[in-house]
Amino acid sequence: MQYQVDPALLGRQICQILATSFDREILLLQIANTLGVACQADFCLVAAVVDQKVVNPNACWQNRSDRPNAGGAAADSTPTPEHLQTTKLKSPSISLEHPVLANVLADGEIVAIADYLDSPAPSSPNSSVTPLPFRAILAGPARFGGAVNGMMIVGKSQPHEWSAGDRQRLEAASDAIGIAIYQIQKNQEIANLNQQLQQQTKYKNLIGAVATSLDTSSELDRVLQQVLENTVDTLEVDRGQILLLKYTDSILKPSAPNQTPKAKIVLVCESVLTKNEIKQAIEQSEAAKQSSTAKTKNKEKTANSKSTTPNSKPNNFSAFWMSESNLCEKAFHSAPKPLALADAGELIGKEQHSTAEILKLEGIRAMLLVPLTGDRSQETVLGFLILQHSQQRAWIPEELEVLELVGAQASRAIIQTQTLKEAQTLVEDRSAQLQQSLDVQAKLYEQSAIQLEQLRKLKLIKDEFLSTMSHELRTPLTIMKLAILMLKQAEGPLASRAKYLDILEQQCSKQTSLVNDLLALKQFEPQQAPISLLKIDLKRLIQDLAGDFEKQWVDKELTLKVDLPKFAPCLETDPDSLKRVLLELLTNAGKYSASGTAVVFEASEAADCIVLSVSNLGPGISAADLPHIFEKFRRGTGITDQAIAGTGLGLALVKCLVQHLNGTIDVSSCPAESSEPDKLWRTSFTLTLPQFAAELCNLEE
Repeated sequence: MQYQVDPALLGRQICQILATSFDREILLLQIANTLGVACQADFCLVAAVVDQKVVNPNACWQNRSDRPNAGGAAADSTPTPEHLQTTKLKSPSISLEHPVLANVLADGEIVAIADYLDSPAPSSPNSSVTPLPFRAILAGPARFGGAVNGMMIVGKSQPHEWSAGDRQRLEAASDAIGIAIYQIQKNQEIANLNQQLQQQTKYKNLIGAVATSLDTSSELDRVLQQVLENTVDTLEVDRGQILLLKYTDSILKPSAPNQTPKAKIVLVCESVLTKNEIKQAIEQSEAAKQSSTAKTKNKEKTANSKSTTPNSKPNNFSAFWMSESNLCEKAFHSAPKPLALADAGELIGKEQHSTAEILKLEGIRAMLLVPLTGDRSQETVLGFLILQHSQQRAWIPEELEVLELVGAQASRAIIQTQTLKEAQTLVEDRSAQLQQSLDVQAKLYEQSAIQLEQLRKLKLIKDEFLSTMSHELRTPLTIMKLAILMLKQAEGPLASRAKYLDILEQQCSKQTSLVNDLLALKQFEPQQAPISLLKIDLKRLIQDLAGDFEKQWVDKELTLKVDLPKFAPCLETDPDSLKRVLLELLTNAGKYSASGTAVVFEASEAADCIVLSVSNLGPGISAADLPHIFEKFRRGTGITDQAIAGTGLGLALVKCLVQHLNGTIDVSSCPAESSEPDKLWRTSFTLTLPQFAAELCNLEE
């Protein structure tokens, strides 16, 4: 007696197959094998059922020794261990319309028949129902989610009494097989969806590639060639062509539906599929065409060399009239919709020989002609995008929709090129006007340069005037000073005469100081004055200046705070220039300091330089005046109204002297932290000078 598989074990075996098998093609085959062996049957069918018919997925198993008697149940067999054979159904010969099997689906119960020929409803010889290919039958439904979605049929070639264990085994396998059928069906649906998604991705990539071609190239021929190559490769057709129309009359589509305009059609580019096998097939076809007649051999050779090269361009004579082509006329009148021909054999047979040669219609069955209109609302046909295939081919709606978009973008490129050509003439006309404007601008620039030269000359004249004025004023001022000395020696009321003489002497000194300042500016601005370098005692110089200014500031209640390093730094510089700079800075600080405040004088060393700082508390310098504080005759806003004496030359002279000493000077002015009630600002002038003569020499070089 053969070994009987336990029903619970059979269920676990099938579940294990579901868990470990990743190939949906052999999943049902393994299940049918397992179920047939478990039931010690000669035949086992596991199949999905729809409308009383066996559908995919399905598989059947049969004992190898019984294979000749299987009754055409299977094909595509694969060997299995020992004596077993698992096969996949191609055209199932078992009809579920048979009364025996129909009861299984109707009642949802397991049916066991010991001998099919002795059953109450056997098929008679005249019955239209196909006889079953076995004698003993054990059939049951496969369920998923409580609903019947498949059929299990176990058969033996000889009569057999099915046991309760056989029924239990079939019942144990019902849910697992139902799950397997459902899983395979869902996997098939997912595969179909993935295939559709891949196709949509290909179409999206095609649109993107066409858009990229339009953006990256300005040459129309190159753009159209790239568009055609991408389209042919994406749709996997044998050949593609782009034809453009050249109208001899109005380019507008005539109102009469059957009227064809007079237009010449020119083949501008073509491409074939880049797959090698397609190229070889086309080459063989063209080679056969070459050997047809000796007269057309050279012509056919030329056509072959173009048609087998994806990037080939047709010659200038690939043109014909629209009236010479039935295909083009039909496509023209179908615009803006594409003309899709799954089998264009009849229309191709009506084409003239010359037109058929240009379009390379030999061996072509399917064709698609997409009118290039640029816009669906526009009726002007610019040309055609033609796709050709050597076999019959149904053009699906998704392909037509994508090709309409491709045609619209190609039409846009054509229209843009035509527009650019039309605009080129306008650009050339405007170029002359632009050139005239440029000439006027050049003249204006030349006049501006002349004005700048005139301003430079005026500056030179001004400088010369200041030099002359300084020279001419100095002499009379000297005579005035001598006259004042003589008046002091004359007879008269001494007190009164001395008072006026002091006033004259004071004014004379101011004029002399003004002249001296102008002369100093004239001398130091071009930095022509030599530098007299001497080692000076900076601490002593500052202390002498501090003593003089403390006496001058007694009436104004100003104090001078001097902050010097513990060890006096060594300094080599021009002492006269440095003293003049410090005098001007201290004088300026005292002039603009508020009463009762302190002027701070600080000195420090930093990176082989001496840093001197003079700061005071007062009205401060506005941000608008800071950039101009060192300009000649420039005084701060409101200073004149406040009747503060000065000429505006002191800081300008300081700037020149500092540059003469190869130093730098900076100024800052900001509100003081502890002077909010008085609204005082702290103004600081910071002077940086090279400490040693070597630095001075290097700066001069």
